[in-house]
Amino acid sequence: MTRCRARSAANDTGSAISELVILIVVFFGFILAVVFAGRLTTGSARVEAAARSAARTISIARDPEEARDEAEAQAADMVAEGSALCTSMVFDPTIDRTDTPGIVIVDITCTADLSELALIEVPGNHTYHASAEEVLDVHREGS
Repeated sequence: MTRCRARSAANDTGSAISELVILIVVFFGFILAVVFAGRLTTGSARVEAAARSAARTISIARDPEEARDEAEAQAADMVAEGSALCTSMVFDPTIDRTDTPGIVIVDITCTADLSELALIEVPGNHTYHASAEEVLDVHREGS
């Protein structure tokens, strides 16, 4: 019986190292997945903040029509257009004056390159979309 125990103990040599290597690979894969999810969430938050800020910029301007370019430039800076988080941006502001007070609606769509977004190779693109609505400030508008 002592021979069986000796043989099984000899067959287990090196298994702890193999288990450790597998555990390390799984652990780093989990960390990379968390980083990827965090960057996706950051991109979404940036696009939402840019839409809110652009809508606010247009709504408080004396002439909302002239503030569109400034709001678009501000949104492009906020989403870091040209980076992995936003390779291209579509900016669509709408000024609706049919009701009193008027409303500004800003829609922003950004496309993120997933292969650049994570530390691992993930194919494809992800599209973020955000919309924000603000009431036109009638006290600031020029007559």
